[in-house]
Amino acid sequence: MRALSLVHATRVLVIVTLAPFILSWGMGVNLNNPVGAPASELPVHEMVLMCTAALIGWRGGVRIGLFGAAILGPMIVAAILSLTDVLHFRPPAEAINAAQFFIGMGIGVGYAGVTVTELRRFVAAGIAYVLMLATLAVVFGEIVVLSGLADPLEGFLAFSPGGQAEMTVLAIIAGADLGFVVVHHLTRLILVITGAPFFAKALKIGAEKIDESDEGKV
Repeated sequence: MRALSLVHATRVLVIVTLAPFILSWGMGVNLNNPVGAPASELPVHEMVLMCTAALIGWRGGVRIGLFGAAILGPMIVAAILSLTDVLHFRPPAEAINAAQFFIGMGIGVGYAGVTVTELRRFVAAGIAYVLMLATLAVVFGEIVVLSGLADPLEGFLAFSPGGQAEMTVLAIIAGADLGFVVVHHLTRLILVITGAPFFAKALKIGAEKIDESDEGKV
């Protein structure tokens, strides 16, 4: 668990650090878009609905065993309320700013107590992992953009190998098509979470066969 957390914390840290520079300097994107209206400008009943949707979605998702319940549960309930014309506003700017703060803190504290050995092995592995993912992301992002399926901004954010929450916040700040970016990252999460057990089982069976083969040779 320690190795996995360090590798993935490094992946997210590198992407979240570099992505804004790539967007602003490489693509000329303005990252000063307002993340939302101040709480003082939003109707009180809308914010009450948002809080209610968050709690119902989160706890309901946990109860039914939904993966990523803290994110997906509120998202599903809020989407239903938005599509049925009950919710009309994005969460207040203060809430989104607080989310950015806690996301950053969550990534940073992942390195608490890291040793030199872990820094050399796991963090270096995380950086190598990011380089491989970034190469694949550039290839597929370019294919999508050249095919006319997405603009460069949405293509970049949708295929960037960062975390779902981090890329969602960055899409809001960059003024990208939020639905396009979120759907791509949700699809990635669903494929990884549903496919990982099958790959893990296949790798375990493969490892056992190799061990048996080695024992037979001995």
